[in-house]
Amino acid sequence: MTRRDVLAWLDARRPAPPAALRASLEAALTDSAEPLPEHLAELGRRVLVRVVGRPGGGRELALDLLAADAFVTYAFEAQAEADVARLVALAERVAGART
Repeated sequence: MTRRDVLAWLDARRPAPPAALRASLEAALTDSAEPLPEHLAELGRRVLVRVVGRPGGGRELALDLLAADAFVTYAFEAQAEADVARLVALAERVAGART
């Protein structure tokens, strides 16, 4: 899944994310060989690791936290679109991931 593929998928989401959140999502995007749901979940985990890595941070981390949440939410949306029967497996992988 290329960055461009993910951007195209995000462009099709309705409602579209607010501009500031969209910019945060775009800044975190990378290419990946993983399927879209796993890639989005991993992006969410990476952003959350950055947030957790700044325990003294304050409100300036709010947008990053929202981006992490959005990536994980989008991971479940992508999984539901691809194969709803695999939602539980994705949830187990996400829940089992450690930051």
